[in-house]
Amino acid sequence: MNRNNKISIDLKPFLQTTSQTPTVASNNGKKRKTKRPYTKTQPDRSNVETVSYQKLVVPKRMHSPYWKYFGFPASEVGVILTQDHIICMLCKKQFAYKSNTTNLKVHLQSRHKTELMVLEMGSSKDCSLKKRHVKNELMLLATSEGQVDINKSNNKVKQQDVYVQGEISENFDGENVTNVNEQTPPPMSVFYQDIDNSSCDMISKVVSDAITEFVITDLHLPDIVEGKGFQRLIATLRSPCEIPGKYKLEQDIIPRIYETTRATVLNSIANSCSTFALGIEEWTCSSLNDYITISVFFQQLDKEGLCIKQLATILCNPNRTPNEWCGILGSLFVNWNININQVKTVIKAFTNNNLDAALRTQGFILIPCLVYELQNLCTKLCFETEEVLDVLTKCRTVSAKLHHHNALTSVTVQDNVVQVFNSFLSREYPQIWTTTYHYLERFVQRKDTIKTLCSTLDIGFFPHELLTDKDWSVIEDVVTTLEPLKVTVTTLSEEKIPLISLLKPLINQLTSHHLKSKPSDSCLASNLKNAFANQLNWKYNNIDVQTFLHISTLLDPRFKDFPMIEGEEHLPTIKQELVKMVESEGSVTYDAKPNTSEIDTNMPKKTRVSGIGFLLGSVANVRSSPIVNKENMSLEDRLNLEIAQYESEQTPCLEECPLLWWSRMSSKCQNLIRLARKHFVYALSGSSSKLPLELQTLYYIKRSQINQELMDKMLFINANIAENN
Repeated sequence: MNRNNKISIDLKPFLQTTSQTPTVASNNGKKRKTKRPYTKTQPDRSNVETVSYQKLVVPKRMHSPYWKYFGFPASEVGVILTQDHIICMLCKKQFAYKSNTTNLKVHLQSRHKTELMVLEMGSSKDCSLKKRHVKNELMLLATSEGQVDINKSNNKVKQQDVYVQGEISENFDGENVTNVNEQTPPPMSVFYQDIDNSSCDMISKVVSDAITEFVITDLHLPDIVEGKGFQRLIATLRSPCEIPGKYKLEQDIIPRIYETTRATVLNSIANSCSTFALGIEEWTCSSLNDYITISVFFQQLDKEGLCIKQLATILCNPNRTPNEWCGILGSLFVNWNININQVKTVIKAFTNNNLDAALRTQGFILIPCLVYELQNLCTKLCFETEEVLDVLTKCRTVSAKLHHHNALTSVTVQDNVVQVFNSFLSREYPQIWTTTYHYLERFVQRKDTIKTLCSTLDIGFFPHELLTDKDWSVIEDVVTTLEPLKVTVTTLSEEKIPLISLLKPLINQLTSHHLKSKPSDSCLASNLKNAFANQLNWKYNNIDVQTFLHISTLLDPRFKDFPMIEGEEHLPTIKQELVKMVESEGSVTYDAKPNTSEIDTNMPKKTRVSGIGFLLGSVANVRSSPIVNKENMSLEDRLNLEIAQYESEQTPCLEECPLLWWSRMSSKCQNLIRLARKHFVYALSGSSSKLPLELQTLYYIKRSQINQELMDKMLFINANIAENN
């Protein structure tokens, strides 16, 4: 170094400070250092630019296995934005790139030890394969959005030296860059491991579709794809792979799937062969806003069974008038090509009075959903009463303290407690009353074990938290009284196609038998039974509802011999309803030529109708004459013949589907089947009520957490794709 080039320093500030020091030292006998004030300097960001990246990529020439979880920030098309920073795709941490992999390994050792161990175990096997790739290509690690700071001056130089029209120099090594004029690198390509570009697109679509299906099927929020844990899982299971971002899911993928599914639903509706029925379910989201979900039920020409399609989920404004609801419903029918005159019934599972009034003005028959009504009855008349709620609170306290007690480490105690808690439902969800019922039922089943644990373990219960003998009696009364209601809900959910024809037999069985007070009942049990029976009778006492349920039951071949209940003499018969339908819509013309194959197959059935043959003595004569001039018969005779043929058929077992039974009777009862199809109505307000209990609980929880912008589309896709599957 040239000694003449000396550095000059201004010492005046320091000389002024030191000149005062001896005076201070002479006074105190000690030296005191004067602290200079600390001034925090802000970094100069004038030459720094913050840019957003959409992908993490790494040149294929970088063979180190540690690059599996790291990448350079790149644009949507895969152009690297800077090679000064690398980003961990597991935790999104950014740090400077020093032209080696030391900091990559150090980061994995400190933050991701498990991934590092797995990586090093398999690195030796993949090393030989990776060295074969000498082309200047990019390997796509993940689609990941974020921001990174770039030095403007350095970036310009590197863009000139490294990139030429989207191409990357292969000879980049730290700060030494080969002149691009001497060697032009091959074009950049984005690919997956050793797969060519055509296969890359296919694999990318498969992974993207699988993630989209995962989000929609399980009703996850689109934010999940940006979570560190989810991206870490995907990186571990299949690396490299492309993850669709939240914005792409919300703005592109989900709307596109919605339109595709909507076209499928429209095609199914256009192919319907029966009248339509609606199901309207009201529910509350996590933000306490009320929504209604509208579904439609119908039969198709080319398919057996009942189609259930969800149409829309609408936010309920409490100030919305009946006229406004009429406008919303009218638009809904137009959008789905549904003729409002073909809609006859609505399965009601809501309490909105204005919506109720709007539906009644359209002439619809509103039938309360039995599952929804039982939910309200059990919640309000049982679980929310002071006597039962106090005991239920004690049960929850006991189970919580037992579950979290330190003595569970003891093997002997743990065996007893595990036996108890394994029998408890994993989740009690008040919006589904059967979860609370099962919770109390398990308490009764493990009564002795729970008593023993509470008395032997030093848990420290307060006096008001312990279950007394009276409390145990309340639990037993509740479980015993609600058991028939639980069986009713289970029957509807386990039925392959729960039709509205089940409602009248079930309600009649409940009110006339199971909910009848007995002398041995306690005061609580007697009060609960009377309250439930009165409310059920009141909910279904509308004359239109009674008529529809009555005809539906009689047209169900399983219940065609269902006895007339006292007080129902005013209800119409099948013949009266059939005549009324034919007069308004016309009758079906019979074929002049009889179907001989059908006659041969039906003749032996006469011997199997012994159970009810004595009720229809004249039917045998009619059926024994296959060549009947039906076209010359009067309308009344033809209708009488169809009714006689229907009633003469053997009653099927309860497990047989009435829809399939009627499809075999279509040629015999061509007018009667039209009336039956009008009464083939789904007994529930939507398909979610048929889910198994635990899945239904998870569905309700996840449904309540979807944001308003995606609510309609995600629930629509979820319901209709699941129904198709």
